[in-house]
Order: sequence, then C-alpha cells, then structure tokens
Amino acid sequence: MERRIAARCDPHGTIAKVKTIESRYDASAMAYRTWWEPVLAPTALDLLDRHERTAGRPGGRIVDVGTGAGLLAIEAVRRWPAVQVTGLDGSAAMLGVAAAAARDSLGTPALRRISWLRGHAERLPFEDETVDLVVSSFAYQLVPRLTAALGEAFRVLRPGGRLAFVTWRIADVRFAPDDAFEDALDELELGDEPADAEEVRAGDLTSAGATARRLRRIGFRSGLAREAWLGYDHDPATYLDFLEGYAERDLFADIEPDLRARLREGTTERLARLRPAAFRWRVPVVHALARRPESIERGP
Repeated sequence: MERRIAARCDPHGTIAKVKTIESRYDASAMAYRTWWEPVLAPTALDLLDRHERTAGRPGGRIVDVGTGAGLLAIEAVRRWPAVQVTGLDGSAAMLGVAAAAARDSLGTPALRRISWLRGHAERLPFEDETVDLVVSSFAYQLVPRLTAALGEAFRVLRPGGRLAFVTWRIADVRFAPDDAFEDALDELELGDEPADAEEVRAGDLTSAGATARRLRRIGFRSGLAREAWLGYDHDPATYLDFLEGYAERDLFADIEPDLRARLREGTTERLARLRPAAFRWRVPVVHALARRPESIERGP
C-alpha cells in the first residue's frame, strides 16, 4: 500500500481520533525532538547557509515561523551574534521543548537574544515593518492559506527585509520500510479502516517555479526558489521504535496490547528482510529566498 508523502511529512497515524494540528504537536512535542527533528535538521540548517551565501550575515530581528523544537531559532542565535530571534509556534508544548533546548545548548548572553511566542503564520503577532528576516522550515505546508501566511511575512518585514523557508514538494515517494509496515497492518486487517478527515491545510508545494511566482504576486522581489532533496538514513535497528514512538504513535496507542504486540512482530519480520540501503529516505523539497522591495512598486 503506497503512503502519500503528505502523510509522512506530518507523520501521525490515520487510525486516530481527529485532532487539531496544535493538539497533535502538543501531544508529541518531546517525541518530535527525539525522532523527527534529526531527520529534518540538515536540510533545515542548510536554509540558513543558503540565506547567508545570498544576503550575508543578518542583523536585527528574526522570526522563525513554526519553530517547532527551536532548531532554526537556536542556530540563528548561535551563528549570528547581531540578531534577536523570536521562535513562533501554535503549540505551547513545542515552545516548551524549544525553550528547554535553548537553555541546554546556549550560554546566558545568547539566551538573552532569543524568545518564544505562541502565534500563527496567518496572523503574525508583530507590527508592520518591524522584522528583518522571516525564516521557516517545514511549517508552511500546515497552514490553511499559504498565500495569506506568506503575505503576513511580507507585512511584518521592513523594506529590504528577507524571507527564507523550506518545505516539502508534492511527490509520490515509495519507501520500502513503510510498505513493510503497511503490509503488517493489512495482515492484521488494520490497513483498510477509513482515514479520519484531516484539517484543512495548504499542503506541499507543487514546484519551485510555482513558489517563485506566488512570492512575486505577493510583492516579493529577488525571489529564488529551487528544488532539492532531503535524504536521511534511518537505522534499521530502530525504525520500529521510530514508528511506535513518533510516526505512527497514535495508531499504536489506539490498538489493544495483544494486537500491538502482533503488529510489532509482523513489522519486525518484514523489516528484517530489507537491505540496509532500503532505509535511506529521499524526498523532494523546495528552498525559497525572497526580499521585500525597499519601496512598494506602484503600477501606472
């Protein structure tokens, strides 16, 4: 059974009660940092590298939209000494995890330059033209109205301010370990239950070109969008732990203990038949960099 990339990029089981995005991340905040952030980290941090190569080292105020466990916000404070960073997220639990991560990894001077705020991409809690750089990694696909969210980034940026984000590109990607898991579900007659309705969301980007055109329509200039690949080598020995601890945690929690044990056993048997190379996950992403003009360009 083929799994859609969207299901993997927001990895929670389909045999679960309907939950909002915020409550889902509230429930899995620590698991997110343990299991999912390491998958995203190299590609997310590459976004900061790309921005620096394009625009130089920033100063001033940075907002990390959908900060999650704080990866980008913490790294921005660590590498750029002239910035003040606000990590913004709709999940209070995720913000708690991010704040704890910052305390564990940053010294006191850097901690004074980072703060955490609950808020949403479509209604950024900042005044017009007060931010120098908006960054975001793997968050914009979750908003209901992407154009509105990007428009909010444009609104809060100062003239000449910049936007840098990365998120998933639409693609049908087969992943053998996931196929093995779904075969185990099918054997136990768990795979055919109707999926709960997902909350409305913008979803993955269609292409780099479409992303650049969207940014230009909003008013951004000097836009650069390019497609890249996220690759991650899962450990065959811990992939079942990843499924149970994060990617399919709701599913495992919702079934009876004896059925859960049978699912573990069936999945373990199937995963053992795969070669180590089958555990390399490779999916397309879009990196986007854009600048708000120094002055609003008026038509004739």
